[in-house]
Amino acid sequence: MNLVLFICGIAFTFSVGAAEKNITENQISSADRIASILINTLPESSTKNGLKRYYEILDPSSYADDQEVAVSNSGVANFFQHHFKKNACFSEAAYRFYADVRKNSRSQQKLSAEEVRNNRPSLGDKSGVTRTDLPAGWLYEKALKYTNGNPNAALSLIGLCGHDDVSQGEFTNQDVETKLLGEGMLWSELFEPRGENDDRETETLCPTKTADFFLPGSLSAQADISDSLKRKILRTQYPGKKPEQIAAKNYHVLGAAFMTCQMIEAGMNPVLAIKVESMAANMYRGIRLCQNIEIPAQLFFKLQRHRDVIFRPMGVSFEDRIVTKALERAKNNACVSEASKKDALCELLKTVGAPMDVSLPRLEARAKTQLENYMANMVASGLYASWHISGEIAGISLPCSREQLFGPNPFMKWLVANANVSLNICGKGLSTESCKRAVKTITAWEVDFDWTVSQHVAGAQFAAKVCKPLAKGTSSMDSFCSK
Repeated sequence: MNLVLFICGIAFTFSVGAAEKNITENQISSADRIASILINTLPESSTKNGLKRYYEILDPSSYADDQEVAVSNSGVANFFQHHFKKNACFSEAAYRFYADVRKNSRSQQKLSAEEVRNNRPSLGDKSGVTRTDLPAGWLYEKALKYTNGNPNAALSLIGLCGHDDVSQGEFTNQDVETKLLGEGMLWSELFEPRGENDDRETETLCPTKTADFFLPGSLSAQADISDSLKRKILRTQYPGKKPEQIAAKNYHVLGAAFMTCQMIEAGMNPVLAIKVESMAANMYRGIRLCQNIEIPAQLFFKLQRHRDVIFRPMGVSFEDRIVTKALERAKNNACVSEASKKDALCELLKTVGAPMDVSLPRLEARAKTQLENYMANMVASGLYASWHISGEIAGISLPCSREQLFGPNPFMKWLVANANVSLNICGKGLSTESCKRAVKTITAWEVDFDWTVSQHVAGAQFAAKVCKPLAKGTSSMDSFCSK
């Protein structure tokens, strides 16, 4: 079991500080390369079959780079596109199921333009609780009706559109469409009509991201994150907001249920499948975080070594010195030469989009504001990379981790972030106020890990309760043609 968890959580097995390493080289390809080698070395077993199924569907090689992780689940989308085109029984069940979902649930959450809430299903929405018209588990029960009561197939049907709420894939099967239209179904029943503010390029059978399909509790009352975590999310990331104003992102639950079910039907122990899904969620969130902090963290490390920043007058903070010296560069028109490209202060001005010539007072004021606004994210990024597991080892690029190896005690971080305690626990020449802002930002990033991983665990636990192992070489996709 330890080897299995190592394979799927490879980024968290290595204990290495980010220091000043290149935080994201290509984490997807690194993880894929190692996982493929290790899976192939495992002895033949149900565990190996489950891991192979998981990686075949996830297909990390389908991602051109780490940035694609934030855009789409390429491997999962390709998996479903293949089966939708080749398996007429599956695509017919999908057309009928999603037509039923559209007909009997809302396509958006705002009932009026004046309503103060997110138009997507929110943290304040839950099937059977705030939405008594849709009982807990309504989506799963509906899917069972189109799969002859087969739980594995039901989660495949839901996973088709549930693995994401925007880029699910392009699904079409002209033979099945012709058949259903010939039986009297309307085109508008087969495909989701595009609204005025719809960001999709083409019609699709998948519900829009604002639809009830993505309501929390749609698999079961338990397939959701806890109320305490929801309160923590609001407190740390959206202070002053109501839960109805924050999108729930329940596609994480639906997608995890599908992926976990696939591992279980291939033979993996359900308890282990939950752990694998949890580690994968950690990796996903780590890659997303690395994308956001890579450039500001690198600038943070460079500026810490910069000769004009290291030596500063007594009482002048690290970040104030940076702003002052960067503005001096701009005033002296010092960032226009070829040699200036290697100067971190000039790189900072370019990164924030500040004018390189601040001869006019309004331009100087604009540059100063841009620099000061960037400081908070840059400092938080640099401290996170310094304190947490991430970086590169032996040519392998590791995603950012929630695990902290260095820096202040987590309890001290909690005091600074939540108890309004004025302590400078950051060091590195930062002001107390800058340290406090950074710690609050880092706390919000850590809650992102809790949010995503808890959703994946909720979906995985649901799948572990309902999904069944199948005979070797068979798949739930085969069952759609069974009577």
